[in-house]
Amino acid sequence: MLKILRGGQRWLTALFVIGIGGVFVFFLGLGGPLSGRSQARIVEVGPHRFGIQEFERVRARREAAVREQLGDAYDARNLADTLDSLAARELVDTGLLALAAEDFGLTISKREIEQNVLQDPYFRDASGRFDPRIFEGWVEFEYGSQSNFMQERRLNLLAYKMMGLLFGFTHVSPGEVREYVRSQLEELSIAFVVVRSWVPPGEIEIDRGALDEAIAARGSEIEQLYEELRFRYDVPEQVSARHILIRVERDAEPAEVEARRAVAQAALDRLSAGADFAELARELSEDLGTRERGGDLGFFRRGQMVAEFEDAAFALEPGQLSGLVRTDFGFHVILATGRREAHKQTLEEVYEELAEELLRRDAGERRQRETVDRLVDAIRTGQSLEAAAREAEIDVQRSGRLRRRSDGFVPGLGAVPALLATAFGLEAGQSSPRVFAVEGGLALVQVVERWEPEESEIEAGLDAAREELQMAKRDVRIDDWLDVRRAALLDSGDLVVDLETLNRR
Repeated sequence: MLKILRGGQRWLTALFVIGIGGVFVFFLGLGGPLSGRSQARIVEVGPHRFGIQEFERVRARREAAVREQLGDAYDARNLADTLDSLAARELVDTGLLALAAEDFGLTISKREIEQNVLQDPYFRDASGRFDPRIFEGWVEFEYGSQSNFMQERRLNLLAYKMMGLLFGFTHVSPGEVREYVRSQLEELSIAFVVVRSWVPPGEIEIDRGALDEAIAARGSEIEQLYEELRFRYDVPEQVSARHILIRVERDAEPAEVEARRAVAQAALDRLSAGADFAELARELSEDLGTRERGGDLGFFRRGQMVAEFEDAAFALEPGQLSGLVRTDFGFHVILATGRREAHKQTLEEVYEELAEELLRRDAGERRQRETVDRLVDAIRTGQSLEAAAREAEIDVQRSGRLRRRSDGFVPGLGAVPALLATAFGLEAGQSSPRVFAVEGGLALVQVVERWEPEESEIEAGLDAAREELQMAKRDVRIDDWLDVRRAALLDSGDLVVDLETLNRR
């Protein structure tokens, strides 16, 4: 928990900042009567104590927001600890802000709380007038008493006032806004090289002595590789088959379906009379991918074929011929040619194979590093990445026009924020000697061309950018301020978070 409280986890504070307005939105049924609850301390910030009821009320609001954001991907069990941390963090930050507000001499009057309640549409009747019965019933259920409600509202409003005070200290200059808009609209195209470590099995000869040494000395690495490649050695049941396909569209007219069925039946009759399956497939099958191979599909496991075809094929014994099988592709005649039962190769059975794989990977990584080092050296001596790659006979890829993106996504590379940020710091024609880890390899980048936005584009984006930058600066200011206050109270012992109490109820 100290890690959560001390760390600059801005995503937690960002949620708090976004949700602070929601502090004043009333949620019916998220808590329960105070009198029926233990009020063991969960969070303590100086003189301000938050018990189980306050914690669960905040947690329920956080959970509702996360559930709405994630939809079907929401998993209550996996997110339980995160939601606990979010709720604790919000209570801590509310206490810190309220405490600071009190130090500044800020106060919340009873009248301010009443005005806050009167403005809430939930407590109005059908005519739109405030209904005290609705309010009193909700407070009784949710807080147990109006005094408990008033105490919590006072802290929340104090926190909100303090945030407003901190917000007032932030300023964004016109120059900052203009430069921000320009940077978001400028575009560039890049050339990039990805050097991979994978080497085809036959390309590197493994020395027998090195193999024996790896078998003797690298047992733990071999075991780890076996776990990584378990899918290769845990093989499900498979069958091999040939087929002849007579195509018919799924929505074909009944007459067309019957005509195509007759063609397929004629083929089946010829096979039943002794015709060679492979020869007949080359003559009749309309599956262009397998026709020249005599309809041979090789071995396949369940899940690789459409269900109707798969069910028929797995029901056959090797050498057995199916009847007509209808799928969305048309009519099939299937000949089973083999079967492999599910099996698992043990570590001992593939130990030498894995040692070879380990040595092959070592060799591939050495080759990768040597290639990357040659490219980096060439760039540092003034050569462009494209020229260096051509000399090394390495493929160079080019992007289309790119803009800055928070996720750093580059087509062909994936999400590589550092690479995209580096590219935007280069001039046209300039290459970077920095090496970036990307999926499947190591990458280097060169800027090919840059495009600056038109002045009219910049002008059109100024208002929205000003608001965005203002909010971003406010968030950072609040976050940094809270980090300092949090650390000071932790060090003095005036900040306590005890989530273990939840488990002891």
